Amino acid sequence: MSKSAIFPIAIIVAAVLVLQAMFTVDEREYALVLQLGEHKRTIDEPGLHFKTPLIQSAVKVDRRVQTSDVAADEFLTLDMERLLIDHVSRWHVVDPLLFYMTVRNVAEAQGRIQNILVSELRDVVSNEPIQNIIAEEREALMDKVTERAAERIRDFGIEVNDVRMKRVDYPPEVEDNVFARMEAERERIAARHRAEGEEMAMEIRARADADSERIRGEGEARATSIFAEGFTEDMLRVTDENNMPVPGAFVRLNDIEIGMTDTEGRIGIVFPKTDQITVQAHVEREDRELRGRLEGRLENGQTIHISMEGELNLRFEGRPATYLGHLADEEFYRFLKSLRTYQQIMQPGSTTMVLSTDSELFDYLKGPGVPIMD
Repeated sequence: MSKSAIFPIAIIVAAVLVLQAMFTVDEREYALVLQLGEHKRTIDEPGLHFKTPLIQSAVKVDRRVQTSDVAADEFLTLDMERLLIDHVSRWHVVDPLLFYMTVRNVAEAQGRIQNILVSELRDVVSNEPIQNIIAEEREALMDKVTERAAERIRDFGIEVNDVRMKRVDYPPEVEDNVFARMEAERERIAARHRAEGEEMAMEIRARADADSERIRGEGEARATSIFAEGFTEDMLRVTDENNMPVPGAFVRLNDIEIGMTDTEGRIGIVFPKTDQITVQAHVEREDRELRGRLEGRLENGQTIHISMEGELNLRFEGRPATYLGHLADEEFYRFLKSLRTYQQIMQPGSTTMVLSTDSELFDYLKGPGVPIMD
């Protein structure tokens, strides 16, 4: 073979050897350099690297965080409850040579990891009641599983980042029974609450009835007392020495000021149930002050004059129609109070009220009454 033919072949062979000697390492992976199956070095820096062609090879190991998610498996709790638990784990390779020597690749690693996790999870769940697993200590239990499984999985050159439960359910064959038991428990709790509520309601109603009876009794006693005391209203007329009305005169009853006379020298006075009364009146004139005093007593609702003194004349008109107490006639008191109520509620433009004609308020409107004679 001529030298001109050997030279291109040599160049091609050299190029092939150079290409076999070079390889790149990504930042997401490790590289193991093996010589005839024997480990020579581990490369964890990304970039372009070299190996001896033909006798050395480069095996790459993924260094990213891996996620293992498998189907739900059945577990038995401490209180013999069956649960379906679906868990997920995250892990990554920290020792690529140990990983390659023990599990070779990611698929094999996932199978080994899941076996260990299920074993540890089953051991932890079997020592806990169902309440802890479902709600109260769920996070703490999974931290325990992660810690225990990480010690065993570290033998594969793998570090476990986290293990968590995705879903916890009852198996389909026991789910209906569990729901029925839960429903019965809720019914029992509801019945207890209803019973307690009824008991409280009975106590409240009993107290309310007792208070109602007490208040009604006190009100009736008070009403009886008011009716028993009664009061008399009469019209006082104040005149001067010329028998002319004195408007604006200040009037006092038993040392209590009750008001001023009107333009006709009149003022209505309400008397408590008492025998002796003292009425005083005074008015300021331009040149002097006029005073008057009346002392008397009540008898059968009428004012009986005893004595009067001063420049002002004080005289009660003493009309029986002005008597409001029941000392003489309780029915008349009720009648007059009803008339005043009619006057208040039947004003034009006042609030509209719809009452039955059988109402006690209209007792005095149902038939002719007996006129009151002076």
